[in-house]
Formats: sequence, C-alpha cells, structure tokens
Amino acid sequence: MSVNLSNDEKELIVGTISGKMYRVLTGDLSFMLHSDAHSSCINDLSFGNDSNTFAAIDESGALKVWDLSEYRSIVTMMPAKVTGGVSCFIAKDDQTIMTGWRDGFLRCFDA
Repeated sequence: MSVNLSNDEKELIVGTISGKMYRVLTGDLSFMLHSDAHSSCINDLSFGNDSNTFAAIDESGALKVWDLSEYRSIVTMMPAKVTGGVSCFIAKDDQTIMTGWRDGFLRCFDA
C-alpha cells in the first residue's frame, strides 16, 4: 500500500493494507515487522489480570492481544470466513479469550 526509501537508501519502510509496517533492507531484502495495527473499527477491548495486556476485536474479525510494556501486538487471531467481531473478554486464567460475533455465535480462543 505504501513504500518509502530511507535517506541513505539502505532501508525501505513498507505499509500493507492489513495494518502492518515492515522494515526491509535493500541489500538483501531481509525484513522485520516494525508495527501492527487493526485495519477496521475496534468494537471492544478487555484487560486481563495484568494492566499491560489487553485484547481488542474489530469489525473485520481480527482479535489481537496487545502488550503495552512493548507497545506491540503479541498475538493475532482471525477465524476463517467470520467477520463482525462484537465483543471480547479475557478470562481470569489470562489464557482464554471469549468473543461474541454478529452471526450470534460465541467463540473461545487460547491466547
């Protein structure tokens, strides 16, 4: 979706339509994920037992677990062929995430 070359021409910053940004070395085209984001409206978020970790679900069906101490997404889950994530809740064990969907189903995931 977007590419920008650094002033020294040794690195590209590449942005994708799915909300990811990569750093790409021009010498060998090796890359690393720089940042990750939701690409549609966030409908709900839930903190777990730790105030540094929360889950967020968006309209496209992407469920992401975020680590605020590192300011990054640590887990991304997206059920196949399901959109319309409405709600999410991190269980007390901090390992299970329960979600609600526009199709009327509840789905659980292991974090």
